[in-house]
Amino acid sequence: MTVTGTGAPSWFTLRVPRSWFEFDVWRASRTGDLARLVDERIAQLPQLRPQRAALLRLLREVAERAERQGAVYCAATAELVDGSDGLVASVMVFHTDGMATDADNTAEAIAGQITAVVPTDRSSPWRTVTVVEMPAGRAVRTRGVERSEPDGVRIDGVIMQTLIPVPDGHGVLNVVLSSPHVDIAEELFELFDAISDTLAWSRDRPEQLSTAR
Repeated sequence: MTVTGTGAPSWFTLRVPRSWFEFDVWRASRTGDLARLVDERIAQLPQLRPQRAALLRLLREVAERAERQGAVYCAATAELVDGSDGLVASVMVFHTDGMATDADNTAEAIAGQITAVVPTDRSSPWRTVTVVEMPAGRAVRTRGVERSEPDGVRIDGVIMQTLIPVPDGHGVLNVVLSSPHVDIAEELFELFDAISDTLAWSRDRPEQLSTAR
């Protein structure tokens, strides 16, 4: 994925399972790219045809949210899972200039700016904050269940963020993975870990992950 803008790295790569849809954030809301992606997938998996409209609607919602929030990369999945209503998840990557001084953009400094949240009961939101070592460098990782209330309706979601300083002081990348399936939060965190840890600084785009979920 090419990242443009002042202070951004020339290239970063991120790998997602083959079953996920990757798309250009800008083009997704302005061209027929999403419809073509869905139709190509249906050609491979005809059993998805009855879900074409719902799948396309979901991807458009994700694309619109990604553009509205300023994401530089986006991918999403909506898959059938035996015995459930399916798996819905997305990943967005954001780039910021970070703080004015390099000392404030280290993983430890970033971690110190994020508040952990201890759950008050089994159904309440929570968040952990840790410093992790990744192939791309030292980073901050948050895991948790966060709550939003659009239009007064309470929605809980599984959220993982990985904030990693860009080499040579070019700001911070934030890899944000989310899903509404709080009942399988631990399984999702394993998947989100695997995706986040593929972040790399490279000019060559890698093959997608061979493991589909």
